[in-house]
Amino acid sequence: MRGTAERDGIRLAYEVNGDGDRTIVLLPAWMVTNRRMWAAQVTALSGRFRVVTYDARGSGGSDRPLDPAAYAPKELVADLLTVLETTGTDEAVLVGNSLGGLIALLAAARFPDRVSGLALIGPTVDVIGTTPSALQLAMARFDTEVEPGDGWARYNRHAWVRDYRGFVEWFVDTALGPEGTAEQRAAGVAAGLDNTPEVLAATVTSRAEQPVHLRAVRCPALVMNGDRDAICPPEWGRALADRLGARHVGLPGAGHCPHVTRAATTAALIAEFAAERGLP
Repeated sequence: MRGTAERDGIRLAYEVNGDGDRTIVLLPAWMVTNRRMWAAQVTALSGRFRVVTYDARGSGGSDRPLDPAAYAPKELVADLLTVLETTGTDEAVLVGNSLGGLIALLAAARFPDRVSGLALIGPTVDVIGTTPSALQLAMARFDTEVEPGDGWARYNRHAWVRDYRGFVEWFVDTALGPEGTAEQRAAGVAAGLDNTPEVLAATVTSRAEQPVHLRAVRCPALVMNGDRDAICPPEWGRALADRLGARHVGLPGAGHCPHVTRAATTAALIAEFAAERGLP
């Protein structure tokens, strides 16, 4: 079933697959991609669970405002709650990759009665806060003119104006890591080029540090990281799992998006977690 949820004039495209008693919501990640990144997980999980996916504002079939304030984390959390309400989902296991992991955590802390479990894949959550990552450094200089270059020099507003395709291709390669296939890379690049540098820049400008009150998170959690994640350092995931009292699963050789490159393994971990006693 496909439909549209709406909040404050912003339309959000969603999809529901399967009719199991338990609901899993696969959250959108950063707006350089869309809900199709979860295609393999939907196929693997919907035979056993009710699976909800949706496009974040600024991506896919959802509306794409240009005001950076529209992409503040609190707005993305509110969008998630709107999707839950619209799809008749009282509570769910939230699965989030990257930015989606942060939004899932924020939702669990703010609306604990709606979240029965968290499965976080390479979440953009730094509870260590000592040495800035390459991503954090790039975000800090996002609006500053930089010399043309490869690598993280491409994560920059001015670089996107010069060569947006080059950024998308680099970012997809970096996120998938060395085990990404040509087909997976092509799909990732197509999703990135479906957006515009103007919309994507608005989503970066709004990404100020968002404190997560981990003590307010009461549900069980699972944290997964590829040990070759070049976007969110693997030590972030280990530290977060420790703070949450959660199980941590390291995936040797995997990058930032094992739900894409290791779909079967990741789906099995999510299904096992969602089926554990104590989750609805």
